[in-house]
Amino acid sequence: MKEELEAKYNLTLGREWNQFGMKGYESSEGYVALLPAHNLTDEEVFEQRSLSEYMLSNQWSYTTLPIFTKEGTIRTTVENQEVMLAHVGGLFSSDQSQGSKLAQFHEMGQQYPYQPQHISRYGKWKGLWEEKMDAWTALYKQQWDVHPASSFQRLFIETYPYLEGIVENAIQYLQESEQDWRYEQFDQGTFTVQRLHPSLLDQTIWSNTIVYDHASRDIAEWMRYQLLEKGESSFQDIRAFMDDYEAIRPLSVFGWRLVYARLILPINLFDRLDEWFNHTDHSGRTQEDQLRNQLEQQANYDKVLHHFFEGIRLDVNKVRIPTLDWY
Repeated sequence: MKEELEAKYNLTLGREWNQFGMKGYESSEGYVALLPAHNLTDEEVFEQRSLSEYMLSNQWSYTTLPIFTKEGTIRTTVENQEVMLAHVGGLFSSDQSQGSKLAQFHEMGQQYPYQPQHISRYGKWKGLWEEKMDAWTALYKQQWDVHPASSFQRLFIETYPYLEGIVENAIQYLQESEQDWRYEQFDQGTFTVQRLHPSLLDQTIWSNTIVYDHASRDIAEWMRYQLLEKGESSFQDIRAFMDDYEAIRPLSVFGWRLVYARLILPINLFDRLDEWFNHTDHSGRTQEDQLRNQLEQQANYDKVLHHFFEGIRLDVNKVRIPTLDWY
């Protein structure tokens, strides 16, 4: 692979490195990362590069910068994979809390003077969620006709109506939330990432994950990880995270409603289902056991989410935020 990359880029690559789940090389111009780009268009990666340039020009070194190939493209095909190389920036400062880091990232991104077109998800959640559900419903119907069906496929068929009901709740709550006019200046679009994992705030921003959206996207995904991993015991950590975040960027009632809507959506489970259906053999028991465990985790998560606002000490009666009661 290294020789093929050198043939496409004006770089001399040296020792391979692996860190943060990423692979890269030492090069004649510093460290470079090999980023997957199979799910991105040329327009999207060019916009992501523009955002990365903006971050670097504003002394925000915690990002990667995609490198142009000899032919002037960013994406390229190596060993039948769509990839891109990117210069690796610095790591986040270890003496900051994650809430403060994320707030500063959003604060910087909100100052971006242009409205990205191809990587923008701002105001588009409802349509995107409905498209995702249409695709999954079509797959669900398709699985009915598979004979013989594996135990994994049967489990998916049995549980899909449960997931569909949760998504319908999330879409309904989002639709009602978008009619809430209690928003503030920080509800404008900003830089976010596709799926924020807490560990990302101790690393660098990978340019192939950047999207333009409401800040609640990242906040909700950070919280989702905590809730899935630690259940109700995560409430104290979430409250501390939000205290640090809101010291820089207070979250409006509208923003809190978007956070809650996104938390209702079981997007983590659909991400895993995507992986299973696209990349695994369903004939064995392993995938079935994994799906069953994921479904049990989701059921526990839904119960914890029922007490979410109470757990993080946000008085929903005072701020008039409706909650769902599906138990």
